[in-house]
Order: sequence, then C-alpha cells, then structure tokens
Amino acid sequence: MNFFKCTACGSCCSGDGSVFLYPEDVRSLAENFKMTLQEFIDKYTDFIILEYCEEGSSFSYLPYIVMKKENDACIFLKSKRCSIHDFKPFQCRNTPFVSEFFTDDEWRKYLMKHCPALMKLKEEDLEQYRPMAQVSDEKNKNYEFILRQNAYSLEKILGVTLPEPKIIPVES
Repeated sequence: MNFFKCTACGSCCSGDGSVFLYPEDVRSLAENFKMTLQEFIDKYTDFIILEYCEEGSSFSYLPYIVMKKENDACIFLKSKRCSIHDFKPFQCRNTPFVSEFFTDDEWRKYLMKHCPALMKLKEEDLEQYRPMAQVSDEKNKNYEFILRQNAYSLEKILGVTLPEPKIIPVES
C-alpha cells in the first residue's frame, strides 16, 4: 500500500477554487499573525455568499470567508510554497481528501493526473483516506449548525464587520 505524501508543489494552491475558512481557522490565523480578527479579515480574506437555486424558484444562501488570491493563487503561496504551512486552515490540511474526491470521479481523475503526490497512488490506495472526507463532512455540518444558531451571520459569530459579499451562483 502506498501513502499520500504531499510534495508541496503548490498546484492545489492556485487556479480555480477558494480556501473556505471556518471561524476557528480565522481565529487561529489571526492569532498566529498576532492580529485582531478584524485586521486579519480586512487584509487577507474576502466575503462571499454561495447562492443555491432550490426546487422551483426559491434560493438558499451560505456565507463564507475565503482566503484572498493574488495572480490566481492563494495569497500565502510564496515561491510555490505555503508560507503558513505550520498553521494552515482545515481545508488546506485535508485537501485533496474531501467528500467530492470520493464522489466526483471526473474531479478525482483530474487531480490524480495533476497532483504529483496523487500520481504515486493507485485507486486501491485511496480508500484509506475516506475517513478524512468524513471528518470534512462533519466539519461542514457543524459549520452550518453554527450558522443557523447565529442567523447565518458570520459577523455575529466572529464579532467583526464584513464588507459587502460577492454573490456566487452555484449550479446544481
């Protein structure tokens, strides 16, 4: 059996997609930068709302704080290396082993052709990482629970002021 060993090539830190930050990620990053939450959010993050079209014509909205990008890459990617590796957020620690990796064959095959660490693995090696996807699912469920408990207000959860969000339609 082969094991996943990140090569720190930086390919998962650039291109499409965003790094979604949970409230505890924001707190940890701000603490590590010795900044207030507001300072960290203002300098290093964007505020987005994912807009989901439900059955019929109703919509649901899910707010997120995401890492800013520069030149289509994470703001903390410096010389193809993560400058916050020692305290990187949950999503970065668990990538690529999130639920979609195991449910979206097309995306998994794409990653396995472009990620040097995944290229070394066989399909049968991947099953050992399914528990990481389950942890990610639980983290998402907890995030949604906290949002519901706080009227979907990240400002209330974090005690900060957020800018106007960018609304991003999500196709189902």
